[in-house]
Amino acid sequence: SQIRSRVTVCKRLKLKCDRRTPCGSCTKRDTVARCVYSPAAAEKVDLHSLNNRLIQVESQLAQFT
Repeated sequence: SQIRSRVTVCKRLKLKCDRRTPCGSCTKRDTVARCVYSPAAAEKVDLHSLNNRLIQVESQLAQFT
């Protein structure tokens, strides 16, 4: 799912956002200072990272059982 509540230069220019802080598009365009996410968007990024971590830990655990 795409983060729709981000407030960045990317949204204005309709660029893809890779959800990093700062995102790759802002880094390339040297607009890092304006790469800002709303609290709701930041929470979604954290949930995405946590989900990836959970999948990784579960796969490691499955190797031991």
